[in-house]
Amino acid sequence: MTDFFDLDLSIFGESLSRGSGILDLMNDLGEAVSFRRDMLMLGGGNPAIIPEIQALWRESAKAFLADQTAFDKSLASYDPPQGDPSFLNAFAKMFCDRFDISINSNNIAVVSGAQLGAFCLLNLLGGKTSDGRRKKILIPASPEYVGYADMGVEPDMFVACPAKITYPDPNDSSTFKYAVDFDMVEQVVAKEDVGAILISRPTNPSGNVLTRDELTRLEEFAERIGAWFIIDNAYGGPFPGILEDPAEIDSIFWGKKTILSFSLSKIGLPGLRTGILVAPPEIIERVSAITAIVGLANNSIGQRITKPLFESGEILDACRSIVYPYYRKRRAEAVRLLRDSLRRAGVEAKLHKSEGAFFLWMWIPALKAGSTTLYQKLKEQRVFVIPGDNFFYGLDHVSESKMDPTFDSSRSQMLRISFSAPEDIVDKGFRIIAETIAKLLDSTKDNINKIGNV
Repeated sequence: MTDFFDLDLSIFGESLSRGSGILDLMNDLGEAVSFRRDMLMLGGGNPAIIPEIQALWRESAKAFLADQTAFDKSLASYDPPQGDPSFLNAFAKMFCDRFDISINSNNIAVVSGAQLGAFCLLNLLGGKTSDGRRKKILIPASPEYVGYADMGVEPDMFVACPAKITYPDPNDSSTFKYAVDFDMVEQVVAKEDVGAILISRPTNPSGNVLTRDELTRLEEFAERIGAWFIIDNAYGGPFPGILEDPAEIDSIFWGKKTILSFSLSKIGLPGLRTGILVAPPEIIERVSAITAIVGLANNSIGQRITKPLFESGEILDACRSIVYPYYRKRRAEAVRLLRDSLRRAGVEAKLHKSEGAFFLWMWIPALKAGSTTLYQKLKEQRVFVIPGDNFFYGLDHVSESKMDPTFDSSRSQMLRISFSAPEDIVDKGFRIIAETIAKLLDSTKDNINKIGNV
């Protein structure tokens, strides 16, 4: 990347235009899609193309195009910065009717993608304040979504707690699960000025779903210290509903200090860049003000196409009857296929319990070369995945004596693999992944043996 520092940029300019994990990965993804059509795409966050869901969008778009007044207005007029009032009302009514939550349009804001919504929220609630304090964003269970890592305009805005590595079945060491270390959270909130606690649920990259008890305790932490609790539901309930537990699709966690983030991307509309925030009105007003300054208004097409489906509730019904069973079946098949491929290649690896999203989070304890090296090796084999290193940020505050050695070593041994691609690509990609790992581990052993014989 070009060295921008000779341009005499502002701190803001340097912060957002320098190299970052998400920039590198998105550049690699764009290059693979545009110039390497032979790549097996098992990285990135593109949802699966589900024919029944695509048909739903086409029918809704067809009705929208047939309504000349609505079509012309959408293309020729700006919405208010908060979003189209009729969409906001439809969304709020759907939530009230389905989940018995008392909100109205003042609790809803549309943003140009949930990624931008997160940027607004994190810089509203974290960073230097007018009285000189430096508020932190707390990640309670690292690893967490790499897309947050470089969002802070202020340096060192994130402080993360290493997740506890647990084994749901004591007799099965091949399946692990992350849990919140509340003792560590207690230590951090006692020492740091925390403006917000942030989680994705299901978690990107691991597919972890924090329990209801964990959510309640984190909300209590937020209330106690005067912080906010942000829950990113990009893959969760009630839409798109890419979860393992059906009960999670039909319930919403909502507290006094909760901010919920939703997206139309993972239900099949990533190109429309439409995110939705649900929060107390004072937060919504601030986010809308930011939208007015940096973008005037938001993309209106996503709101127009989905509004009738929110009004009727059809979008939620489709998630339960189509999206949920589709990904549940694909998840089970993906776990089986990957384990079979690893077994045939003679590779020992652990998988995080896949409770949601469309990723498998694989831990290779014998991987000494690091996940970035494996990532590069796989690119050479035309397989695109995501190395795990960049998902572990905000941990510099944890001293070596307090860091669990197993968690510490695991940070360079993780790989995020998507199973949303067509099944033949997933199957072929898994076999190449297993074979490449086996070769890399063998070459590492050979090098160690050579060094030992010198």
